[in-house]
Amino acid sequence: MSAPGYLTTIKKSGTATSMTSEAMSTNSTVSNTFQLDAAAKRILNRDGTFVVREAGTTAPVSAASVVIDYLFGKVTLSSATTSAITLSGSYMPMTEIAGANSFTLEQIRDSLDDTDFTSVGWRSRIVGIKDVSLTLGRWQTLGDDFFSLIDSGESVVAEIQPGGAGDVGRGWFKIETEGFSGDIGSLESADVTLQVDASTLTDFSWGSA
Repeated sequence: MSAPGYLTTIKKSGTATSMTSEAMSTNSTVSNTFQLDAAAKRILNRDGTFVVREAGTTAPVSAASVVIDYLFGKVTLSSATTSAITLSGSYMPMTEIAGANSFTLEQIRDSLDDTDFTSVGWRSRIVGIKDVSLTLGRWQTLGDDFFSLIDSGESVVAEIQPGGAGDVGRGWFKIETEGFSGDIGSLESADVTLQVDASTLTDFSWGSA
């Protein structure tokens, strides 16, 4: 069943903020994966340095024994533990994008034709590169920082939760375009296009906030 569009939330990251010895919890099905208890701190700074500690030990867990999910604040250890786990590092605080009133999210994967003489009269394909774009329609607001992000080339995290419930989509993006429009009889509007900026650490994915 579809949800009312007005419940949708769309957020953008601010400045990376430090955190120290944040508590994490696991679940009964994946005993070596822990997630930050504080939901507001679950988007991690992919350029940050992180320290995982296990209760009762003085040395941090070896980085080689840890896999970090930067978009959902999770760490997976190489082996299960019953000890309490904490995480220190930095996270990306998120705020709703002011004036946003429409969106188009496209997740794309190239389809590459690899048909050869062994075909039986049908084309065959393999999957290629993935891409994600997000276009926002919004009312133009004072203090707009999207133009400065275009100038700096800085990447930001964008988060979308269609209908305001269920899974959220998160990823690092670069701002590709922003355009203003308006006339004497209507509010000024701004359209912003974001293109995913994937790396070896993060891409775009859906999950529980």
